[in-house]
Amino acid sequence: MSAAGLGVTALGLLAFCISAETVQQVSFKMAANAARVAGGSALRLARHPLVWLGAAIWAVESIAWVQVLQRAPLSLAFPIMTLSYAAVPVAGVLLLGERMSRRQVLGASLIFLGVACVGIAGS
Repeated sequence: MSAAGLGVTALGLLAFCISAETVQQVSFKMAANAARVAGGSALRLARHPLVWLGAAIWAVESIAWVQVLQRAPLSLAFPIMTLSYAAVPVAGVLLLGERMSRRQVLGASLIFLGVACVGIAGS
C-alpha cells in the first residue's frame, strides 16, 4: 500500500484516468477550435476526428475508473480523480497557449493541496 492507502495498481489506474481525462478534454477543445475556424456547425464538429478520439478515450477511461472502484473506496478515489480539474487547465496553458489568471493558478494549487490532504487522511 502507498502513502495514500491505495495499492500500486489502483494508483496506476488513477494516474491513467487523470491523464486520459486531460487528453480527452484537450481533444474536445482542439476539435471545437477547428470547427469554429471552419464554420462551426454541429455536424462539422461531430465529424471531427478529435471528437471521436475524445469519445474513445472516455470509454476506455470509464472502464479503468470502474477498475479503480474495485480496488479503492470512492471516498478516497474520487477526490484524487479531481486532480483532473487542475490538470486540464494546465494542459490548456501548455498545449493550447491558453492563459490562467493568478486566481486560477491559486485554485489549481488548492486542488492539489486538497488531494494531498485526502491522500494523507486516507493512509
